[in-house]
Amino acid sequence: MKSILNHNINREFKFSIGRFISIIILLALGTFVLVGLKVTGFDMRQSANNYYAQQHLADAQVTSNTGISHADQEAIRNLGHVKTVEFTTYRDAVIKGGHDAIRLQAKTKKLSTNAVVKGRLPEKNNEIALSNSERHHYKIGDTFKVVDNNGKSSVTGLQNTRFTVVGFVNSSVNLQKNKLGSTTAGTGQIATFAVVNKDVFSSATPTLAEITYDNTSGPAYSEKFESQVQKNVDQAQSKLNTMAKSATTKTLNRLNVQSRQIKTAQSRLTYQMTTLKGELAELKTSNGTGQQRTKLKQTQRKLAAEQQKLATEATTISTAKRQLTSGSGVVYQIQSRNDFVAGYNQFGEDADRIDSLSNSFPIIFFAVAILVTLTTMSRMAEQKRIELGTLRALGYTKYDAMKVFLLYGVLAGLIGSIIGSIFGTSFLPTKIFEAYAANVIIPNFETSPSTLWITISVVISILVATLPALVVAARSLREVPATLMLPKPPKKGTKVLLERLPFIWNHFSFNYKVTVRNLARYKSRMFMTIIGVLGCTALLVTGFGIRDSLTGLVSSQYQNIVHYDLIGVYNSQASSQSISDYKKVVDHLDGVKSKTNVYYESMTTRPKGTDTNQSISMIVPQNTAQFGTYVTLQNPTTKAKLRLGNNGAIVTEKLAKLTGVHQGDYLTIENVTGDKTRVKIAGISKMYAGHNLYMSSTYYRKAFGEAYATNAVMLRLKDRSSSNSDRVSSQLNQQKAALTTIQSDDVKTMINNILHGLNNLVLIITIAASALAFVVLFTLTNINVSERIRELSTIKVLGFYPFEVIMYVYRETLFLTLIGILTGYVGGAWLHQYIMQTLPPATAMVDMTLRWTNIGISGGLTLLFSILVMAMMARKISQIDMLEALKSVD
Repeated sequence: MKSILNHNINREFKFSIGRFISIIILLALGTFVLVGLKVTGFDMRQSANNYYAQQHLADAQVTSNTGISHADQEAIRNLGHVKTVEFTTYRDAVIKGGHDAIRLQAKTKKLSTNAVVKGRLPEKNNEIALSNSERHHYKIGDTFKVVDNNGKSSVTGLQNTRFTVVGFVNSSVNLQKNKLGSTTAGTGQIATFAVVNKDVFSSATPTLAEITYDNTSGPAYSEKFESQVQKNVDQAQSKLNTMAKSATTKTLNRLNVQSRQIKTAQSRLTYQMTTLKGELAELKTSNGTGQQRTKLKQTQRKLAAEQQKLATEATTISTAKRQLTSGSGVVYQIQSRNDFVAGYNQFGEDADRIDSLSNSFPIIFFAVAILVTLTTMSRMAEQKRIELGTLRALGYTKYDAMKVFLLYGVLAGLIGSIIGSIFGTSFLPTKIFEAYAANVIIPNFETSPSTLWITISVVISILVATLPALVVAARSLREVPATLMLPKPPKKGTKVLLERLPFIWNHFSFNYKVTVRNLARYKSRMFMTIIGVLGCTALLVTGFGIRDSLTGLVSSQYQNIVHYDLIGVYNSQASSQSISDYKKVVDHLDGVKSKTNVYYESMTTRPKGTDTNQSISMIVPQNTAQFGTYVTLQNPTTKAKLRLGNNGAIVTEKLAKLTGVHQGDYLTIENVTGDKTRVKIAGISKMYAGHNLYMSSTYYRKAFGEAYATNAVMLRLKDRSSSNSDRVSSQLNQQKAALTTIQSDDVKTMINNILHGLNNLVLIITIAASALAFVVLFTLTNINVSERIRELSTIKVLGFYPFEVIMYVYRETLFLTLIGILTGYVGGAWLHQYIMQTLPPATAMVDMTLRWTNIGISGGLTLLFSILVMAMMARKISQIDMLEALKSVD
């Protein structure tokens, strides 16, 4: 008897292999997306944390604009909770033969070390290890040269500018592959980095300090670690500000002493020159020898050279004093990894975005798969009613009778969830990481299976593939075998609502009347089909909607809002001659469409409840009437144009949302030295990328309590290409007064890098959603056909043509699919809005509008899948054995 039972079970697997595979695929897809997205964020953070630990990445970094003296080094060691500190230095230069800026970093031993990819680290002063991103430009043994902004081989601060490449390295301080920060060299953006010996630098005084703390715990990006580091940084900054004020006073005193010494020396030289002139005149009248005159003239030339040298030193000291007194003085700034490691914060946000996505998208995805699987197995048990009665009549136990459902469900659930888990923990995280790794350098991505989510997926998969069938079978087995061996009596017919409306009902043909009655008759099947199609359509609408929102971001920003190409920032405390030279270069630049003077300063603010500072570009135009030519300020909701007034500032939309400020509120901003200012918000403007704060010069004076003066020029170029922007930036940065240039093209690059990663993620999800939609439609249609074999046989016997038989079933499927698509549009719009509020980074917003093309493609794909499924079902319908189906009752 056992062999007969086993044979029956094997027969069930053999003749319903399509249903068995569809259940496996459904559960595999659901598990794939759920497990994959749930583990990816963790894997990304864990891989990064392992890399940081291997390279001993510092927790914080202290920088100084005047160097760190021995006394200040000791003070930094005593800032509090400092575990390890290493002092080092760097210098920015230009790669010979181009405009790209490179940061030369001194080789470190303890903190923020460099990982050698090929070759070795430099050991001699004429050796250099380049960033690994330069391997396609250079090879080991090549000569590498750097120059200053004017192309001269002598670079201030460097004893050597010609090196031999001995290796290629990755740096934990420079995670981004390019655009590593602002500089006064080259185009204004650090394009790459290199490592050299510390003796290459002219000064032994370090310019930065790498610090680790002894009171931190937890991995990188964890709330515990980041909040404690930020707390240490905040406490240290106040001490450093006090130290900076003291250093400013000491520096001023030293400069005053040096100034007095120069004046004394100049007076002495003036007296000597006067005496020398007298001696020369006396020799001339007394007809002295030529040898005496030659000797006196040589002395005169030496004194003149000495005078020129003293004059130059006096000018340098005067400029330094002016910068200290009129500027911020000596500046000591401490930053956490979020600020000093290029790419650190962005990578963490990328991982957080995956986490945000995993809380919505895969849940719906998995829910649809579960729902359809549950329906499939329930209907399977109902179809086996007669077989259950037969087995019981032959003396088999209830357990034996239900064994087929148990094995069928367990195997389908186990196989599907295991396949989904394998690909979900390896393929999906790897592909997502590869998309984001295009922008950052994390050498080794390590995947780690999540026991929690794999267990949850396996258990749920087995339960939904087993329990429904067992429950239905157990309920059927309460009846006696004789009753079970008879087909279940049909439900009592009832009139549908449309039948009570004869002016509509009477216009329906027979086929359509049958379709309406069948839809009302099989309500559970109707709702399951609608819900399944709804979920799949919503996922497709969301996937394509995310793509549309992202791809339109750059064009929306730089065609409708930002019209300038770059901002050239100069030192307003530089000598009047240097500033004049800078402005002359601006006036004579080729290809400038228009220009306007502004005040530019980089500020920060920290939203409540976070440990991360948000960078703000504060721009104060000199001419507010012209400013609309460079930046369009408009209300995000009404699209009304905004104007800069005298009673408040205009803040960009994303920053307003992060900080929770509204019109009339106050926003506290902080400069590089820690000085805080409260700014009243007069309006909020649309901006898709970056945080900006705009105000008039009148309100600037009111808010900051100081005179307004420009320190930057905003340019619109005729040629808006990246290469032309680099050329203009390089010309500006060659001037002594230049501080940096900010190119709008750099922001475009940042946005495109983010979009590249997200687009790859969306592509994977859209493909998975399309596969789910197809399998759902196939499974539900297969159930519909399988349950109605006798009905279809009857209409075939009655003489219906093959196409009419197919449409007899497909007409219902098509109608339900259309309802599912329409309701899916609503669900997709809601899901798209939710995801696009959490998916973009803190510095960017997206267009929430769903395009008609997106709606059309999503609905069209679902309809296409429905047609393909019906084409597959047509073969099954044509092969129905009518005689066998109609005699099965007897």
